[in-house]
Amino acid sequence: MKAYRTGITAVLLALSFAGLFAQEPAAPDSLERTPNVIGGIYDRPYIYRMGGNIAIGGYMEMNSNFAREEGISEGLSFEARRFNVFLYSAISERVKLTSELEFEHGAEEIALETALVDVLFHTAINLRAGILLSPIGRFNIAHDSPRYDIVERPLVATEIIPSTLSEVGLGFFGALYATPYDRFTYEVYLVNGLGDGIVGGSGEGTRISSGKSGTAFEEDNNHSLAVTSRIALNPRFGGEFGLSFYSGNYNTYEIEDVRVDDKRNVTIVALDAEYKWRRFNFRGEAALADIDVPASLTELFADRQHGFYAEAGYGLFQGPFLGAPDASLGVVARYDYIDLNDGTFSATGQDIGDSQKQATVGLSLRPTVETSIRVSYARKWSRDAFGNRRNSANLQFGVATYF
Repeated sequence: MKAYRTGITAVLLALSFAGLFAQEPAAPDSLERTPNVIGGIYDRPYIYRMGGNIAIGGYMEMNSNFAREEGISEGLSFEARRFNVFLYSAISERVKLTSELEFEHGAEEIALETALVDVLFHTAINLRAGILLSPIGRFNIAHDSPRYDIVERPLVATEIIPSTLSEVGLGFFGALYATPYDRFTYEVYLVNGLGDGIVGGSGEGTRISSGKSGTAFEEDNNHSLAVTSRIALNPRFGGEFGLSFYSGNYNTYEIEDVRVDDKRNVTIVALDAEYKWRRFNFRGEAALADIDVPASLTELFADRQHGFYAEAGYGLFQGPFLGAPDASLGVVARYDYIDLNDGTFSATGQDIGDSQKQATVGLSLRPTVETSIRVSYARKWSRDAFGNRRNSANLQFGVATYF
């Protein structure tokens, strides 16, 4: 592991010097109209800063946590949550490469989040191949911490939509203009898909996020590809409104051409919206998941899940502050709800629990638009499968910034 980290560091340093000593600045994308998603992988500030055909950037996130559950607290602690490094290369006017290497909790977890090549044919149709972010909801494709003013990610975007979900695949993306001011974007990919861990992998019931596996970057566990897609509208009055779809077999149903199980499918449908009006900013996302599980396990392991979050922010101040010429201060509130087992017990007709509700309020100071100094307070109410309740609270302070 030490040699591996040393090798990564050497590569990053070499690429940094390559960018610094490049002689010719990269030509701006000459496409008159862009197919790229607002806030997505190409809408990051580091790309526009550095001369040459290579740009390096990233973001970091550090938090403090003071959590209390059922009156019991583990005290105050600090967390080096993320240090992500971006590498972008304009190989030519029509061929782009972008990647993201993520270090979580220092170097406890190291993962290649994206590593893809885009071949740009036309605004309406372009090829993408590599390790990509599956476009299930807006948050999974635009989840960088400095973009948000609440420390924790939404529950629906981590528990039902398993953000961050990176998968190997290929497909097409583009934009269609209904008018010069109304744009539709789309992404559609074939990917290796999620794995067996969805059912039973976590020890807590059906958990879609447990279907993520590093081995999926090498091969598909059942050699049956999944399809994922999203279409979004950017209307003339602003904002974005998206509809997403994901479906594929997740279980290993054949071993050396011998059928060992029925094919079992997971399907996720998601809606998302984001809109800014004057000093107000609104965003939200809802998802519905359908999971095939053995009939004998449908009460212990959920075959349906759903959830949503709704968030509203308001800008209190913008202007010079403590030497920062264009600082801003805002407040934000968010409500989360997820039901991880949407069903009833056949014997009693009682609702199966396994649900969570959370209310969060926060305050964010931005000395620049790329940096958020934030404090959040969250209250969570959880129920296990049998309806037993558990309450918790968490006070967090954090700093997140692009570089």
